[in-house]
Amino acid sequence: MVTFIALAGIPITTIQASQSSALTVMDQTADIDYGNKITISTIVETEVESQEIEAVRTLFKARGGSTIWSYSYPDFSTNGSTSSQITVTFDILTGPGSYYPPGTDFDIEIEVTLTTGEVLSVQSSEPVEYLDPSNDWQREKGNGYTIIYYGVSQSAVKNMIATIDNRIPTLEATLGVTETPNFKAVVFPSIQSAAPSFPPVSQSATDQFLFAGFAQPEYRLFVQGQINSSTFTHELAHLYTHEAVSGSFLGGIPAWLNEGLARFLESGSSENSNNRLRSNVRPDELLSLNHMGTVPGLRSDVIIFYPQAGAFVGYLVEKYSPTTMSEFLAMLNKGRSVQDAFELIFDTTLREAENDWRALFGAEPLTIPSATVDPADTIDNSVPATSVPLVDYSASGPSTNQPSSTTTPEYLPTITPENPAVNPMVTVDDEPTTNWLVVGIVIGLSAIVGLWLFTSRRRMPKRNS
Repeated sequence: MVTFIALAGIPITTIQASQSSALTVMDQTADIDYGNKITISTIVETEVESQEIEAVRTLFKARGGSTIWSYSYPDFSTNGSTSSQITVTFDILTGPGSYYPPGTDFDIEIEVTLTTGEVLSVQSSEPVEYLDPSNDWQREKGNGYTIIYYGVSQSAVKNMIATIDNRIPTLEATLGVTETPNFKAVVFPSIQSAAPSFPPVSQSATDQFLFAGFAQPEYRLFVQGQINSSTFTHELAHLYTHEAVSGSFLGGIPAWLNEGLARFLESGSSENSNNRLRSNVRPDELLSLNHMGTVPGLRSDVIIFYPQAGAFVGYLVEKYSPTTMSEFLAMLNKGRSVQDAFELIFDTTLREAENDWRALFGAEPLTIPSATVDPADTIDNSVPATSVPLVDYSASGPSTNQPSSTTTPEYLPTITPENPAVNPMVTVDDEPTTNWLVVGIVIGLSAIVGLWLFTSRRRMPKRNS
């Protein structure tokens, strides 16, 4: 028998009832132990006797553009008042190894298999939203997004919305996205308060508050520490970019393009990035796009990477027009490589455009090989994106190796991390798979050693007794 146990001090959310032809959700509660799990307890009217039920399966799926259903087979109990009602309790793990960002919505479904083999199912009419229940969350709507926040004045949030809404047309024109799902932005009052809710990148990053925010395109939301319109636009641009290229360009886009678009769209101008480069980076320190497929790990390179990505992408948008950039992204979305799509849309090679841009900063041109390496080919999709330190550009000169600042700089780099897949709640075989190649080698070696010992013993002279 499964018993639902509510955790003390944690409010319980009641979900509206929903029904199918033979199942009805009479009541459902979600008990959030934030940072660990969500316990779902559901009472279902089955319209059949409990002895006719063979098994009950619970399913959940985080809402988003590319999420999948996970499931388990929990125990269920029969209500005392009627044998046709069952209570099912199960957990959605949200702790280490099963990270979900705050603001994630989960759809819940109950599936009942009868002894006759018939399968009945019903889905709850309202999702379960994952938020820390100890905070007094408030909501405000913008143009295509909802801000969920606490510890910040409503007027400050509304002022930021007014600023962001004015930037939406630039995002739409540059990225070619005019219709989007309703995005979510979960805003904390400070980076320190947001850090425990960020993806688990490293303990050092968490302890030192090295991140300003994380975009989570898979769930169509982002998490941000503190009210900051530039950071907000940066993260929102990541979500828009993901929608622009998520159709068929499965390999992702190089970091210089992804972060460069977000950096440029913070203000819709390359001026800030250009000024950063000219004041902090020597011409001979500029990176090659071939080495900007992923965000670098060294702080000295990060100082160069973000303004250079923003400056180069801004150069392309300002020279060729926002429409040209949106056409480039649309070509990527059709499956074209970065190099091929660039030549088709910009009527020049990527390396030639890069050298033209480098000339503006007095940098030597890069060699144009006969077969230019596509920066997109340098992406390794098997590992998460490199974490980006919180860099104080104003305190960093060229090629400095000072420790990362924990103060709040004028510009806070942010990243779009690759989240590890959440393990589905399925039964797996714990026995290891036999490696027959290894077995064959061991048997062969054993036979050779045995033969050698036998031969050696026969050749040895017999001892006199």
